[in-house]
Amino acid sequence: MPTTAQTRITAGEWRGRALVTPRGGRDLRPTTSLVRLALFNILGDLVEGADLLDLYAGAGTVGFEALSRGARRVTFVERDRAAAECIRATAEKLGCQDRVSAQVAEVVAWLRANPRTVEAADVAFLDAPYKDEQGSDTALRVLGERPPALVVCEHHRARRLPEAIGRLSRVRESTYGATRLTILRRDDAAHIPEAGEQPD
Repeated sequence: MPTTAQTRITAGEWRGRALVTPRGGRDLRPTTSLVRLALFNILGDLVEGADLLDLYAGAGTVGFEALSRGARRVTFVERDRAAAECIRATAEKLGCQDRVSAQVAEVVAWLRANPRTVEAADVAFLDAPYKDEQGSDTALRVLGERPPALVVCEHHRARRLPEAIGRLSRVRESTYGATRLTILRRDDAAHIPEAGEQPD
């Protein structure tokens, strides 16, 4: 059974609320509050009313942060059934079940089976285990074929993603300790400010 841990939402409607996470022993690496704050500062108003994909979702830290900040809907894709149960439990706790879809599936297989859902999304957040670069690379290639407007990839700072992946182009990189966020944009999507550039 899931239990409440100390991973908390940093801003928005549910600021300070704790997510439900699996009991000890699960190999989950939640996105830190520092990285989440940085990510949503970069995305800004693009999150409001958006449809997001939280891929390799774990307990859904990024997706629930997005919902708290005004996202319309989040589809969580996570192969670990216990983690997916935690996502559903958090959605019930926060009263947002109608804005959440928790899919128990391998990310690459799910992306290949749902190209229309992927292409219709505004943002996809991809946070594969650092040790699974091959899986992350495959997921990015599939995303590049029929991409959402934006793809945000969280990965180790030693790794550098290509400048272009299918219809996606790398538009921004930011490093926070051992973590790097790389943002890739579909060719017809909204502009994302470069580091140090003021939003329009």
